[in-house]
Order: sequence, then structure tokens, then C-alpha cells
Amino acid sequence: MAGRATASCAECRRRRIRCEGLTTPCHQCVYYQVPHLCHYPPRKQRRNVSWRSHSELSEAHAKAQRVLDTLFPSCSLDELCSMSRVALLSKAQALAQSEKSTNELQDLEPPPERDFTWDEVSDGGESERVADDINGMADSLDSLNSFNASYVGFSSVPTILRVIAHLSPRIRQVVPPNPETLKAPVALSASPGSTMSSDLDELSLINAYFFHVHPVTPMIDEVDFRQRFSNGVSKYPSNSWLALFNMVLAMGSFASDTELFNKNNVLYKRALSYLSLASLGSGNLYTVQALALYGGYILHYLNKPNTASAIMGATIRMAVAMGLHRAQMPEHTSPDAVQHAARSSIMTRIRTWWSIFCLDTWAAATLGRPGLGYWNPATVLTSPMSSLASLDYGTISLAASEQFCKIATRIQERLVQVPLITPDEIAEFDRELLEFQSSLHMFLANRDHCPPNLRVARSLLRCRFITTRLTLYRPYLLSTALHRKSWADTSQQGQTANTPAWKCVQIAREALDVISLDWFPNHIIAWNHAWHLFQVSLVLVLAAVSDRTGVEQGRCDEDITKALVLLTQMEPFNAGAMRGRRIIRILYDNIRNPQESDAVDFDAVGSSVLDFLDLDLLGNDTDWLGLLCDYNENS
Repeated sequence: MAGRATASCAECRRRRIRCEGLTTPCHQCVYYQVPHLCHYPPRKQRRNVSWRSHSELSEAHAKAQRVLDTLFPSCSLDELCSMSRVALLSKAQALAQSEKSTNELQDLEPPPERDFTWDEVSDGGESERVADDINGMADSLDSLNSFNASYVGFSSVPTILRVIAHLSPRIRQVVPPNPETLKAPVALSASPGSTMSSDLDELSLINAYFFHVHPVTPMIDEVDFRQRFSNGVSKYPSNSWLALFNMVLAMGSFASDTELFNKNNVLYKRALSYLSLASLGSGNLYTVQALALYGGYILHYLNKPNTASAIMGATIRMAVAMGLHRAQMPEHTSPDAVQHAARSSIMTRIRTWWSIFCLDTWAAATLGRPGLGYWNPATVLTSPMSSLASLDYGTISLAASEQFCKIATRIQERLVQVPLITPDEIAEFDRELLEFQSSLHMFLANRDHCPPNLRVARSLLRCRFITTRLTLYRPYLLSTALHRKSWADTSQQGQTANTPAWKCVQIAREALDVISLDWFPNHIIAWNHAWHLFQVSLVLVLAAVSDRTGVEQGRCDEDITKALVLLTQMEPFNAGAMRGRRIIRILYDNIRNPQESDAVDFDAVGSSVLDFLDLDLLGNDTDWLGLLCDYNENS
């Protein structure tokens, strides 16, 4: 049965005018000279949605969404709608292959059921301490249980060591049974109870801090700090100020290239005497800054990354409680002294927030576990450094670090979810990083234009940038090596020169050139460059051992030799460089003449990684902890 006709004709409804609804054509259609358009369409029958139909529709939508999420887990619906059938099939195949390799690579991570425990509390024998930072990692379960055994993910050193040891089992047979033979001499430092010498030049330490460290993390108001120092420290008895003052002295000692370098041990311990758990209950900017220096720098130098992570977590929470994450510069301020002081105070709060954010992001790099820098943009309203009008060196440096860390945190978050992200995602992240590099201020982009007190900040930023790129591509090199495929097989013919595995090796070579150009004698530079150079060298060693055809073998030899020379140059400034050089030398010397039965063919076995790697890479036949023990120089 046909539906009842509408009371107005279709043309009058379109024009939104009154229709008498009695004749065809109606008077209005005759008046507007469109009688041929006048008709009365039948009314559409309305259907009320029942709970049953709503439930069926919701269930069908959920099923369709599950199918899409299964086939295309990292793609948006808008992106998929714009793709052809062929493109969708190609995308699904690439994601399936990536997921297969991801599941295989995730077997290289320690199982979550392990009882992770560590000890970074005892002060006895700090020079022998090894932590799970990239500074020194272990693969021996027995050793891990005896020392530090916190969770680290796929982007950490043990994974690449396991793959190297799998490809060249001979390495496990030649590691010295007594790791003492690899230990670098450690200078004796003052005991915790030692008193400072009366002739200690505190002003020199303050100058060293503001010349080398402050441009990297410019969170302290230099004018206010120097004014307090000139007035006399005794005039400011608060524990928060005294803690910050001594942390600055400790970092100044660490940054100093003179004999004052060895004083940092006593200075940071003196600073700790003014800090306690009760300090966490004091919302004071000086306390936040002192804890940031302690957790962001000193504890990592002491190879205590888990303690550093805990301290930084508390520091960030204190900063949030103080509202530093919402500090905003006023748009208009009067030029009087009161307004100028208020503006300077807000600037310090903004700088402190972004310094903490960057310190936490840098610490999480290559550990395979995220930092605490993942904040909802809706709640973090602090003015970005790039929007501040000040063009001093600290603002320029921190603005660049802020932009970089925003990209790096998203990369870390993605790699925590899945170690082997798709080539398209890698290319997109890499594009963002390269765009960031191209947008750098000329002081940071060009070495010839870089002021002397920005050299350290520029060098560290460049190393972190290239190590982050390396972390993006390294899982594909590991996967290629495990499958016994040569990353260099066809690069000579120009067919696979843009594959992720090949790209990883090229970035490692670029990193080697960057470190070689930026390196200069300085304790902070040596500490950080030895950290990054060890990371780069491991990639080059893996590239050498996985190049089955020998297409790139000669160039790998040159690269590794160059890295060893650089580490040798850094040894007078950082004992960790000596340890890193000895480790790389042992690894490299014992892969140059691989045995025929070095490893099992991955594809021939057709099982998960650990099925054929067994526990030999995780067992106690190789004391990686002893081998990598104390990679970074302790105080």
C-alpha cells in the first residue's frame, strides 16, 4: 500500500515556501513558472529503532572494526578508504610480514614472568657497579641475578649482543673467564665523609656549570644564582637552596676539564645531605631543579639508571603539582622592574619544565622502555620554548631539544608497543627527524657558526638525533641477520639500497662521521660520545658479521677501526671509552674468521627464535655482565 502523499509539493518544500497542497500544479509553482516540477512525493515511513536492531547494528560494526584492526592495525579508516584494492592487498601483506618478524624478535626480550630485582643502593665499590643502561649490559642470568636485573626491552644492548653471539658462537668461547682483565683503571675518589679543601674554587665550578651544562638544560636562573652566591651561601640556610647549590658545584666539577673534575663525588654527596624523602613534600623550585640534576645527570654517570628513573618520576610529579606544566608567558607586560622580575620567574618555570621533559626522554632512549614524557597535550599547556622571545643561547638550545624530544617520545612509545614497526611508519618518523634537523638554528646547524658555550649542547643534540634514527632502523638489521640474509647482497646493484637494514648501516656510518667531527677533549663530551659510539660500533660489528657475501666487508673493517681509534682518543677523559674499545675489539677480532658452523639457518629451522637459539644466548656460558662491567666511568 502506497504511503500517504505529502501536504506540500516537492518544489515548495525545496524553496521553503507555503504550498496550499490542493492542486497540481499548485499556485506557487504556477507563479514561479515551474509547473513541470510540481509533484507530491509519498511520505517515507518512519521506523523506530528498537533495542534489538541497535544491538545488532553495534555488534556488526564491532565485528567490522575488529577485522580492520586485525588486518591494518596501524592505519586510519580515512587512509584505507582512499586506497585501491591492489594497494590494500599490498598493505595487508606488508603488515602481515612485519607482524611475523615482530613476534620472532619479541622472543629476544626477557620474559615478563622473570622476577626483576636490582641493587643500586650500596655505595661500596661504585667503580664496579653495572646497571642496565646502555653504559653496561649483561646477558648472563647468573650475573644478572647477582647484580642488576631490571627489565629492558628490545631496543637495549642485550638484544644486539644475543644476535651477534648467535651469528658467531666463537665469541662465547674466547671471552676471558676473568672479566678483571678487561677492567679499566679507576681513579680513587674522595670518600663520602671527606671534607672539601679550603682552597676549592667554587666560582670556577659555577662558571664551568653555566658554560657547559646550562646551555643543555637551562633551567636555573643564572642571575639569581650568582647573586645569591655573591651574597654568601650562609645567608640562605634553606635545604632546597643548599641542595641545588651543591648539585651545581658537583656538575661544574664534572664539566670541568681541570683537576677539579675529581671533586664531584664529595660535592654531590654533600648535596644529598640536604635532600631526603621529606624533600618530596616541599613544593620548591630549587628542590625540583636539584633533583633534576641528580636524576638526569649524576645518577646516570654513576650507572644507576633505575634510581635515576625513580628520581625523575618523582621530580616530574613535583613539577606537575607546582603547575610547571601549565606555566604561560603573559602576552603583554609593562617594563617596570616588578613585571620584569615576574616575567623572569615565569621563564625559569617554563625552562625547568622542558628541561625535565628532555632529561627524562634522553634517559629512556635505547632502553626499550618508555620514560614519563607521555603527557596528554590537553593538559600540558606550558609555552613551547620556540615561542619565547628571548634569543639567548639557552633558549635556542632548549627549544631545539624540546622539538626533538617530542618526536623521540612518540618513537619510544611506538617501539615499546611493537619492536618492528612497518617501513612506512619508519619512513614517516625519519622524515620528521630530518625536517627537525633542517629547521635547526644556525648556531646548532653549522659548526662554524656555533658559539663556544654551545659546542657541548650542539654535539649532544646531534648524537641523540642520529642514535634515535639508528634505533628506528636497527630492528630490521637484527631481523635480517637472524634470517641469515645479507643486508649487502644486492646493494651493489642498487636494488636494495633503501631497505631498512641497509639504511641502518648507512646511518651508523653517518653517526661515526658526526662523532668524529664533533668530538673535542671534554669530560661531558667524552662521557656521552663514548655512550653513542659504543651503540654505533655494535651496529657496525653486527653488519660485518651478517654480511655473508662480503660485499661490504672491507668498508666495515674501516668503520670499526675508525671507531676504535675514536674510543682510544676519549680514554683520557672517560674510563668507559677504554672499556668500550676493549669490548668492541674482542667482538670484532673474533668474527673476522667465522667458522663454517657458526649459526643455524633461521628459515630452514622454521621455528621461533628461542627454539633454536635455546638458552645459550641467555645462559651463563658468556659472562656479558663481567665483559661489559663498569662500561661507564664511575665516580
